[in-house]
Amino acid sequence: MKTNLELLQKLRIAAAYTDMNLKVLWKNQLYDEYFPGADTLMPASFFLGDIPDFHSVATGNGALETHASMMVNGRKQVFSLKFIHDSGDNFIFSAQNLTKEGRSQIDFYGSDQPFIPDYLAKSAPMLLIDAGKNGRILDANTAACSFYGYAKSEIESITIDQINMLSPEAIKKEMAQAALYKRNYFKFKHRLKNGSIKDVEVYSSPVPVKGKTLLFSIVIDASEKRMYELLLADLNARINERVEAEKMACVVTTSKYQNLFEMSQDAVLIIELGENRKMIFADVNRSACTLFGYSKEELLTKRSADLIKDTAEYGTYIKRLQVALDSVGVYEGRLRIVRADGKVRTVETTVRQTHMLDKPVIIAVVRDITEKLAREKELMEKDMVVIQQKRMVEMGGLLSAAVHQMKQPLSTISLVAQIMKDEPENLQENSEILMAQVQYLNETLTEFRNYFSQSADKTKFGVLGVTLDVVNIAKPLLTASGITVSVSGDETVKSYGLPGDYKQIMTNLIMNSMDVIKERGIAKGRLDIDVHNAGSHVIVVFADNGGGIDETLLPDEIFKPFFSTKGDRGTGIGLSIVRSMAEKLGGYVKAENSPAGAIFTVALNIV
Repeated sequence: MKTNLELLQKLRIAAAYTDMNLKVLWKNQLYDEYFPGADTLMPASFFLGDIPDFHSVATGNGALETHASMMVNGRKQVFSLKFIHDSGDNFIFSAQNLTKEGRSQIDFYGSDQPFIPDYLAKSAPMLLIDAGKNGRILDANTAACSFYGYAKSEIESITIDQINMLSPEAIKKEMAQAALYKRNYFKFKHRLKNGSIKDVEVYSSPVPVKGKTLLFSIVIDASEKRMYELLLADLNARINERVEAEKMACVVTTSKYQNLFEMSQDAVLIIELGENRKMIFADVNRSACTLFGYSKEELLTKRSADLIKDTAEYGTYIKRLQVALDSVGVYEGRLRIVRADGKVRTVETTVRQTHMLDKPVIIAVVRDITEKLAREKELMEKDMVVIQQKRMVEMGGLLSAAVHQMKQPLSTISLVAQIMKDEPENLQENSEILMAQVQYLNETLTEFRNYFSQSADKTKFGVLGVTLDVVNIAKPLLTASGITVSVSGDETVKSYGLPGDYKQIMTNLIMNSMDVIKERGIAKGRLDIDVHNAGSHVIVVFADNGGGIDETLLPDEIFKPFFSTKGDRGTGIGLSIVRSMAEKLGGYVKAENSPAGAIFTVALNIV
């Protein structure tokens, strides 16, 4: 015994001499330095992992030699342990420190490198936790030490239940969930060293190492949740994109989803990308065969260009397609195709690029919209006919105003011509009267000709000036109906567009108000029009004293197409045109009531 102990002393190995009950009979100085106060062989409190089975050796099951990780002097240390029978009922224990000098961190199983890399020291708080019975914290990065307020040696000497506010039983249950991959996200309340409580979110993943399960946990302060939510949202979006790609691959490559591919009402074409991005049909569904008029075998031998009506149109389509696929991965467009029977059809396409069996492929979904476009064109033509009829009605009203306006000068000319027969001595005076009336007629006709000539070019126009033009044309009709008009505003305010569009707005509003005032028998009708600059728009306020609009028609019902308050006498598109033209001029129109009548506020773009 003496010889063995002297040898252990010289080798600077912690040593002890024990009886079969593991009571320390003798120990050297190094043993006392490493394991102070240990009167029995290596109490469990020193061990960070499994405790060696010294009792089996002491009861006659041979010798023990193992490596163990232990907490010594506030640091994790790795030891080579030996326990052998010496003589009688006595045993020799030795513990050789294998930790390299200068290392302050080692992992649970003896590596001289920390489990959490140094480059993650200042990122989010990270912990390595023993998922076994004790839940000891085995490693922590600098961010974790800062967050919890512990020194590294302190935090690595405590267990997770000294931080987590749950009961020990609840903590074990949650760790088991993480260790079995059933959950990886938790919400806890954690206690800091200073006693304050923090709401935290924990992302925990099991790390199996040498038959043991450790938990690698990232701790997030709930106050920083938004930043990590954005990161997770981006991650989820990428995962979802991958899932969608995998779903699409499954649809066309596995028999389980083949029926869905074949039953789609839209034509679906799977296109492989060969050399120089050459497109080759890999698979097509039944709807594609029906759309193009070929059998599946025939269609698979075709080139995409063989199915297109216009080569130039297809070239433009391909250029846009390649740019879209390279940038956003999806493209939507239109093409004209040629069927096997020579008929031309218009189709909408949605094209997406993905990977199938590690090969780049294009999935094209094609939908025939020929009938849809025909119906839209038919409806548009019907709308144009109704609009044209409405304009003809307006034109008829304005022509009536022109005739009314020319009756007086024509009557004067007729009267003067009669006088000239009877009073030849006043020829000069009567001639001047005739010339004045003829000039007035010419000005009137020029004014109407300019009003009905519609320029096809957008231009800047003075809103107040165009308003006065419309009012002057309509004034004879208004005067005959006993209606006075007041126009005011800023003559410098300009808008940009087709002046004819604005004329349609004002003509419809004037004619509508005139009809309402006449129908309701208002003796002294009045229209007030004001034009002003509202900063972002030109605002035209049109008000009448016609008694107002039925409140059930406000704010939008009155602007709906083919809705009329005039029964069979109305077309129902006057105010619909007003809204359409206002939007065309970059603005809007709204209707409301005043105590006297209706108020229409028209907004136009402003120059």
